[in-house]
Amino acid sequence: MNNLAIAQAWCLFLLPLPLLVWWLAPSYRMRRGGLQVPFMPRLAAAAGDLPERRSVVAMGRPLRWLLLCFCWFCAILALARPQVVEPPLSREVPLRDLLLAVDLSGSMETPDFTNAAGEQVDRLSAVKEVLDGFLAGRSGDRVGLIFFGSAAFVQAPFTEDLEVLRQLLGEAQVRMAGPQTAFGDALGLAINVFERSAVEERVLIALTDGNDTASQVPPDKAAQIARDKGIVIHTVAVGDPSAAGEEALDQVTLRRVSASTGGVYAHAADRDQLESIYTRLEQIETRKVQTVSHRPRRDVYWWPLAAGLLASMAYFSLGLLRSVSPPGESSRRSAGLLAVSPLAPGMALSAFHFLRPEWLLLLVPAGFICWRLQRLVEGGRAWRGIIAPHLLGHLWRGEAGRAGIGPLHWVGLSWLLAILAIAGPSWRQQPSPFADDTPALAVVIKVSPSMESGDIAPSRLRRATQKLQDLLALRGKGKTALVAYAGSAHLVMPATADAGIINSFAGALAPSLMPLEGDVAAQALALADRALERAGGGSILWISDSVSAEQARLLEKWRSDSPTAVRLWPPLAAGPELDALRDNASAVHPDLVRLAADDSDIARLSAAARFAPLQAGSADARWAESGYWFTPLIIVLMLVFFRRGWLVPLTGPAA
Repeated sequence: MNNLAIAQAWCLFLLPLPLLVWWLAPSYRMRRGGLQVPFMPRLAAAAGDLPERRSVVAMGRPLRWLLLCFCWFCAILALARPQVVEPPLSREVPLRDLLLAVDLSGSMETPDFTNAAGEQVDRLSAVKEVLDGFLAGRSGDRVGLIFFGSAAFVQAPFTEDLEVLRQLLGEAQVRMAGPQTAFGDALGLAINVFERSAVEERVLIALTDGNDTASQVPPDKAAQIARDKGIVIHTVAVGDPSAAGEEALDQVTLRRVSASTGGVYAHAADRDQLESIYTRLEQIETRKVQTVSHRPRRDVYWWPLAAGLLASMAYFSLGLLRSVSPPGESSRRSAGLLAVSPLAPGMALSAFHFLRPEWLLLLVPAGFICWRLQRLVEGGRAWRGIIAPHLLGHLWRGEAGRAGIGPLHWVGLSWLLAILAIAGPSWRQQPSPFADDTPALAVVIKVSPSMESGDIAPSRLRRATQKLQDLLALRGKGKTALVAYAGSAHLVMPATADAGIINSFAGALAPSLMPLEGDVAAQALALADRALERAGGGSILWISDSVSAEQARLLEKWRSDSPTAVRLWPPLAAGPELDALRDNASAVHPDLVRLAADDSDIARLSAAARFAPLQAGSADARWAESGYWFTPLIIVLMLVFFRRGWLVPLTGPAA
């Protein structure tokens, strides 16, 4: 159910402010012209009324004051910022971080397991199949992934994007971390990963088929540290317990590790047992979440502004209709009406737009009314159809109005501000109430032999990754994804707030790691786009020193399907290479940021990415209202109309 609320209720105490203007501000003086009659003394004597020099303070009729007070109330109410409080949005926040450590040592290729179809497969294939089902049922949890062999490394930091996690698990290969088993180092790495987690409940599920043969940290020592830090370790053993040598299964150590941290130990000799173990672990470590709610507030300050604007425009329109009277009458009557204007809602210039553009149509009638009022102010105009022009110039005396800015100009300016405010100018989206204030950033790096060029020390690639490290430090807790490409594109890391993981993987990138040479820039940007979509929206930082001519057409097609902002950051000095890159990448319409010797490029990128819009399709995405900030200006303009004599000369319904 929607409710109304006042965000700035203290503004209502400004309602009596016009009284100070009435008492303290001097009266407004305006000289008006008139028709000079040669026989004026005789006419005055006959009428018994002798002319004299004097001034009169025009007060206006009651209707004018009634409208003025109504519009002032509308303006103050708009300044108080009324808001519609919408039904609450709820989201579940994980209270537990779950980390999976998977052994990729050489013994994991032993074909002593069967898959779901009954086929003989190696241990790793069976593990991946079972873990895939385990992850599919953990929707909403934050899960991380560690691979270990002769060394241990983080394949994925904690993320709720379990689809990406399943994909990364599916790409794992035996020996990709070395042939030996560094189980103790894997536990030590897991402890470091948990250190960067703000969640209190931390669980590690470690799977291995051997004994520790390569660790610098003994498993028992790592388990003691984990216990002291409140980390629960469950150990899962696979393989033959009767094996000897380096492939021996050290069940004693695995039991001690789990028991010392309050976890469980289990052994699986086949796929069915392995599946039952993870079913049991799923029952032990059930999803633990906290439901948080947020009630969005939608600004509706433009409602009272629109009411005041329409009322004032209607009043002047009625005055213009009634001004169709005998010419002489218009020179005898001088009435004024306050130009009361109501007030209203609401970077990259490409994102600038109006939330309610239909209100801009009011600029046409507002301009016409102001033009007609200006013609009425020119008092001598009424006599042009009666007195010959060559005589009127001699008979008309005085000024048609006061030089400079007067009440009529105030009317036009206040109407203009009110219409713009009501139309709702906006150029950025509000961040999701459940997300970090900084939108996600997908870093796309070309990892080709040309990026190893030393024309920029120490090399183009290394210089870019060094700059990237400084950029991530400025972004704080903003999520960052990493995509590397050459002849193929790869999601190195899904969006994560762990800048250390991104820096580590970016620093390890080298052309020798890429399976194919070439250029698939469009494919890489599309992959980054999908990573941003899963992270709730953001922008792309594209680091490349060249774009092939063949990619130009594909980049144009990608741009037609994606509105994501792209910033191109080439590690190049000015010259032909930079010109060619700019030409071939022009289809993406990127914001080109030149590599700088100082930190000016980093500051620019940080500021741009910090306010990048959320994904347009995001349920939490809302355009920020900016029209509200016109209301203080309109309040100031309206105050002047409470000055005595500050009236628009008008032949209308009020005198």
